[in-house]
Amino acid sequence: MKSKLTKLLTLVLTLTCILACFAGCGDTEENEGGKETTANSEADTTDELKVALDELGDINWGGGEFGILTFSGFKDEVYGEYGSQEEGSSSQVISDAVYERNVLFEERCKLKLSIIEKESAAVDTSIQQESQTASGDFYFVNHYLERTANAAVNGYLYNYLDLGVDLDNPWWDSGTADFALADNIFFMTGDTNFADDNVTYVLIFNKKMQKDYNVADPYQTVKDSKWTLSYFNQVIQGISSDNGDGKWDENDTYGFLTTWEYGNTFFLGCDLRYINNSRDTDVPTLFLEDNMDKALEVVNLARQIYHNNNATFMSPPGKEGQGLTAFKEDRGLFYGEVASYLPKLNSEMGDYYGVLPVPKYDEAQQYYRTWTHDSGSCLSITSAVSEDQAETVGNIVQAYAILSSQKVKPAYYDIMLTTRNVTDAESSEMLDIIFQNRVYDMAFYYKTIFTGYYDLVKTCVNDNKDTFSSSYKSVSKTFSTRINSMIKKLENSKK
Repeated sequence: MKSKLTKLLTLVLTLTCILACFAGCGDTEENEGGKETTANSEADTTDELKVALDELGDINWGGGEFGILTFSGFKDEVYGEYGSQEEGSSSQVISDAVYERNVLFEERCKLKLSIIEKESAAVDTSIQQESQTASGDFYFVNHYLERTANAAVNGYLYNYLDLGVDLDNPWWDSGTADFALADNIFFMTGDTNFADDNVTYVLIFNKKMQKDYNVADPYQTVKDSKWTLSYFNQVIQGISSDNGDGKWDENDTYGFLTTWEYGNTFFLGCDLRYINNSRDTDVPTLFLEDNMDKALEVVNLARQIYHNNNATFMSPPGKEGQGLTAFKEDRGLFYGEVASYLPKLNSEMGDYYGVLPVPKYDEAQQYYRTWTHDSGSCLSITSAVSEDQAETVGNIVQAYAILSSQKVKPAYYDIMLTTRNVTDAESSEMLDIIFQNRVYDMAFYYKTIFTGYYDLVKTCVNDNKDTFSSSYKSVSKTFSTRINSMIKKLENSKK
């Protein structure tokens, strides 16, 4: 085990070498295509981050402890020990990056980072207790999206908008920046977290099968804005084939391999949602009141994808490995899952797979959309922060995010893809599109309040039933009552 001094000296030398490399890249170089090289592009990004840090001015916590309360399952996001993992392993890449971020964070903000690790239920209890009687033991909270949403409704969290934080910066997720509730933003995702990236839904394609079936370059199709749900449906039809035993199961070949959650993914990918809310919305409203025709079209198209011509194999809940195995054995052209599956594919398939965003509704849709499962992580701030601490805590959270963008995000990308912009530059570009354009529907995270919505699309698609409209009307009857009760509870918590 290395001593802390040895680790710190190693880190300082490493950072010195990195800074020297950036200094040597000051002149703009061009490759054969006339574009800046990756090294120069990364240097420009680093310069931008340095400027952003400098603009924060002096941040001085006085050398005291600054606590982060984290769910134990997400501790790797906030705690790293330099050189403590198996050399060259994925865990070492992440751990070293987090450790370096933390060292720089402590130095920049003049604080001593204190990490409090607890199980999920204990995190919930600690957030509640801290909001009622401030101990100062922690200020940041790293927890599940859904459970953080519940804490927000109960008034246990601080409003980011009252901290003076610019949430339009690229190190924050624009989706959660617009995930507002009555002019409050209680939690954020972005470069501070990667467990939320791990459970973000993506689409993966098998490059060998793409060539064998003469499918047009999916990357270019995405760039041309032609990667639509109807086009995807056309491509997967006619590919499936039985292995000769007369049974359609995990041993056959399909156009699409996926899970039962992907019905929701198609729905959100087409820029639909149940509840409409943003930083400009005073009171959240029902999104489908003016978009039901489109929703019905998307749900019916998703039903076709799942059920027509045996084009799709859906892995049963708890047996998701069936689809993964079929994809690795070249028995699935497309594979719908969350991003956490990519490292395994990367180690076992190399360059024989590619990453794509979820298909959009039509070519006119501006962004390719996806969503993050409620089991993902996010960063929030306890409501116990005092008024005289707010500005400093706001600057501290910005420094934490900027340094995460500088250190942790590049390491995460190295895990998702072997070497960013080298092994598969297009997939790296696709991941940027995916992570930057996520949708956060209140119905998917505030599930204890907005019960019934989460399973509407999944049930219709999986069971191939034309019941979406009637089911939606049924669960929406009490929406106004629920949303008003939610806002009133939030207002009362601030009194």
